[in-house]
Amino acid sequence: MKKWKCLVCGYIHTGDEPPEKCPVCGAPKSQFVEVTEPAAPTPKPAPDTIPETRPAADTPETSAPAAAVKTATPEVVSRFKDSRYRRLFEMMTKFHGHPITVHIPNGLLPVSILFIFLSAIFSIKGMASAATYNLGVVALSMPLVLFSGWVDWQNRFNGAITDVFIVKIACGIIVTVTAWFLFIWLLLNPAIINSPQPARVAFFMINLIMLVAASTAGWYGGKLVFRD
Repeated sequence: MKKWKCLVCGYIHTGDEPPEKCPVCGAPKSQFVEVTEPAAPTPKPAPDTIPETRPAADTPETSAPAAAVKTATPEVVSRFKDSRYRRLFEMMTKFHGHPITVHIPNGLLPVSILFIFLSAIFSIKGMASAATYNLGVVALSMPLVLFSGWVDWQNRFNGAITDVFIVKIACGIIVTVTAWFLFIWLLLNPAIINSPQPARVAFFMINLIMLVAASTAGWYGGKLVFRD
């Protein structure tokens, strides 16, 4: 069976032909190259079986062939070589800036929505205040999450435009916009959670949309990380 490697995410497919679409990043079939196994070295004969040969007097002794030079692995950060911020982008990718920053909204956003619904059900105003503070941290962290994600997208995946990355970018924008919108809404009208208002249903629906967008982005991010 042949092995095929996705040039975008590095996924390895085994089969006679590459898949029509990468199951990890969604890259098309044209982005797959066949992985060739290096040939096994020819075993050397035992020392006692090597015949003695003497070089001719008029034949100069030739040097041994030079060892094959390995092709240097391309730099991870290849899109920012001419940027004045290249070192910063290298450090962000090397030390996993995006996975670190994205854990902030991923951890606080579900808790914030949980507090909102518990406050609405049991009329606990303290949970409404906690939800507002958590949502504020989510809103403030999202620009950094988007920026670090863009850097990783350029560095690790060469800015490839596939369905997976389009969905992740769209979900990140949705979470950012809805988080800021709901946070400002709560600052201007904190009673929207506990008091019956015409816009209350819309407020809860936007929270659910934000949660679905964050979960979708996280699911696709997991596919890229764990290659499944």
